[in-house]
Amino acid sequence: MVENNRIFVDSNFFVAFFNPTDTLYSTALKTAKEIDERDTFLVISNLVFLEIVTALSQRRGREVAIETGEYLLSNPQITLIHIDELLQKESWDIFKKIKIKDVSFVDCSIIASMKSEGIRDLLTFDIEDFKKIQKNYCFKLYQ
Repeated sequence: MVENNRIFVDSNFFVAFFNPTDTLYSTALKTAKEIDERDTFLVISNLVFLEIVTALSQRRGREVAIETGEYLLSNPQITLIHIDELLQKESWDIFKKIKIKDVSFVDCSIIASMKSEGIRDLLTFDIEDFKKIQKNYCFKLYQ
């Protein structure tokens, strides 16, 4: 159950959702339907947005990436927050503390953003990587 009606969303969800050839496409569709039924708001950061459109441009082409970007920017159910200087510093501090090699700087910025926004739920397909740090940073994985 989502605590405050907002979920932070990692790029891999949207990359799968907008890419029918992705192995997680059907999982993304099912998850999107569940979220829609719960009337939940999604939150991404400018860094996550960058990852989404870059990955889709490489995998599906620029047209799909641009259409997806426009959808994300215009959808009232999706909030885009910006990683400013303060959030970047917090992200960097988290990055330096985490010793797991598969946790990226963008992943650390997700944790910093969630903390800043009071969001406790994270939708990601990188379950194993985030499980390793979830207890230390007090968030739940959306299921």
